[in-house]
Amino acid sequence: MKTLSCAGVLAALALAGCGSQGTGAVPSGAGYVSLRDNVVAAKRGSVRVFDDTLGDPVPEAITTGPDGALWYTDGGLDAIGRITTAGKYTLLQEAGAIPSVGIVTGPDKNLWFTLQQEYGGIGRITTAGVVTLFDDPGGEYTQGITVGPDGALWFAEFNGTVGRMTTKGKVTHFTVAPSDAELEGIVTGPDGNLWVTQYIVGGSRFSDQVIRVTPKGKYTSFTVDSGPKFICVGPDKALWFTEIGSNALGRLTTSGKYTGFPTGGKYVEPSGIATGPDAALWFTDFSGSEGIGRMTTQGKVQFYSVTGGGELVEITPGPRGHMWFTSAMEPAAIGRIAAR
Repeated sequence: MKTLSCAGVLAALALAGCGSQGTGAVPSGAGYVSLRDNVVAAKRGSVRVFDDTLGDPVPEAITTGPDGALWYTDGGLDAIGRITTAGKYTLLQEAGAIPSVGIVTGPDKNLWFTLQQEYGGIGRITTAGVVTLFDDPGGEYTQGITVGPDGALWFAEFNGTVGRMTTKGKVTHFTVAPSDAELEGIVTGPDGNLWVTQYIVGGSRFSDQVIRVTPKGKYTSFTVDSGPKFICVGPDKALWFTEIGSNALGRLTTSGKYTGFPTGGKYVEPSGIATGPDAALWFTDFSGSEGIGRMTTQGKVQFYSVTGGGELVEITPGPRGHMWFTSAMEPAAIGRIAAR
């Protein structure tokens, strides 16, 4: 376990044109942002993009933090970023690790994120900017992360295993798929089990499996369509996930009944997914051709364009009825879309 303090290895970087505080840590008082900070009501589908202009940023995972701001991973700058609902960035660069595609607020009110490393790893950052890195012996390229029904952190790995870590850093692994299976998304289901997407198997072929894992590590695999990626609990208490191999959203009940809903977009590559405050599913289009999609639980789809396109990766609900998403490239940015 390695602890990196803001006064030591951790440094804050000023973002050109983004209104960064540029102070060495999250500014005093910034951990308690008013949810009224210059965010006004907007018509559903109204999009605003906040460009990230420092260096070579690649924003990927995103979540709403306990302070009311949005926190995200940046694999291009080996950093954890923070953006207020008014679009003000603070970027915290931490040494020796590349954040991956998972970040979540833990039961201890800190942010927990996965590391894009051959030997795996999990990081924790406080809202004051102190980072602690935890080893993941036996893990490999950790991906999605969620808080389990037992209050531990559960995460998907690229070696067919699901990891469990306590907030003290104790790790347990459960093998739930072949060793060459790349597990991607993970979420705690309404049935008290973990639900995991098996994105790729064999290093190149899209998988067709979603896996249910009990807190004791027992698992059952369910056949879906092609390339299940990120996953969430839908407003109907089913599991919903993007299927990048079939240009669809998948729905799986906790008893294992699968239904696929085509997005209808010609070149869409559905990636991130989250339930919005309007009881619909919101998802990103990694291809950049359609922007942000909204699908009802009956499968009706509407797209909202994002200026400049972009490789849209993940999406999360935020304050005041907005959804927030990451654009990894062209442009590298964090975006906001009104959901209701």
